[in-house]
Amino acid sequence: MLAQQIRGSASLLESVEAVRNWRAVLLLFATFAAAALVFALAGLMARASFVFLPLFGLAAWAVAFYGGNAVGMMMLDEASGQPSRSIGAALAASLATSHRLILVLLLVFALYVAGLIAFAAVLFICKIPFIGPLLYVVVFPLGVIVSGIAFFALPTVIFPLAAPAVWRGAGVMACVGQLVAIARKRLVLVLLLMIAVTLLSAVMSALIGMVLFSGTAITTSLSAGILSTGGMGGLDGMGPMGLLMGGGMGGHAVAAMIGGGLLFAVAFTLPGMVYLRGASTVYLRAIDGLDLDAAQAEIGAKVAGAKARAREMQAQAQDYAQRARAATPAAAAAAGAAASTGDDTLPPPQAALPAEPAAVPCPACGGATVAGDAFCGHCGHRLA
Repeated sequence: MLAQQIRGSASLLESVEAVRNWRAVLLLFATFAAAALVFALAGLMARASFVFLPLFGLAAWAVAFYGGNAVGMMMLDEASGQPSRSIGAALAASLATSHRLILVLLLVFALYVAGLIAFAAVLFICKIPFIGPLLYVVVFPLGVIVSGIAFFALPTVIFPLAAPAVWRGAGVMACVGQLVAIARKRLVLVLLLMIAVTLLSAVMSALIGMVLFSGTAITTSLSAGILSTGGMGGLDGMGPMGLLMGGGMGGHAVAAMIGGGLLFAVAFTLPGMVYLRGASTVYLRAIDGLDLDAAQAEIGAKVAGAKARAREMQAQAQDYAQRARAATPAAAAAAGAAASTGDDTLPPPQAALPAEPAAVPCPACGGATVAGDAFCGHCGHRLA
């Protein structure tokens, strides 16, 4: 089944054709250039105050984030067999929906933190004498597998597939549901295909890099020999690198640096286009045949259950607090009220004890006796 699915993903090689979409290439190039310009302004403004550095840095990240997502939407249209939307439409859609990706990644991060806390709790249980080492025999290999897959899934599954889900119009919980469904049923397939996309982008980067670096060496050598005014075989004896370093040829050096910067920006843009198109293709292949509505409903049910349990725990805590307040002794409450109001009223008297019998004198000796005695305690005279 897996081999058949991989054979069915041969269209992944069509990702190279993404460089033919000149509108998307132009938008991605403009995005990189604008982000670099804003970041350069951050360096200049930081000389006046370091407060500008994080502000302009955040602005540069926002430009790259929303611009890159706009290009991704255009690539997803193309991978779906539809006409790629215009630059304006892509930017408008990106500004309206790309923030969902941030929320999805924050939610995934929270899930990872919860998983780490649960794993740490299990490890604390493994500290129990005798039982702990026996349990660790199972916990250790299971922890290695689960943590390794979770760590490897971040750059190969979550990051590259969460974005196409948002580009397709999915909400935050729907995106999470799709990721869960893909991880359950298509994890190995997605891992293999994303590795293939990464290698394809890397090969293209290497080819473009070899072309550019070899061409740069030849061009700078000829330029230094022809444009140099020095008599030592290259811009004042500095050789071909003198042109790039600006030795004696200020205008030409600046022109070379600007042109070279634009050229290398395009060189970085093209592999990025291939990667975005490849991620879109892998996403469409991964969700093919999956019941996304059921996955979203399952996630919604789990979230609703978690909210219900949280409300139940809150109600139990409030009920316990009310019972604790009601169990306070009434006398303590009365004493506290009296102390707060300054009332010195004594508490009500206790019930009176039965009165002792009256003393009766003995008729013989006159000693004191108690009514009801048969004999006098002093002389022994019979009283009754």
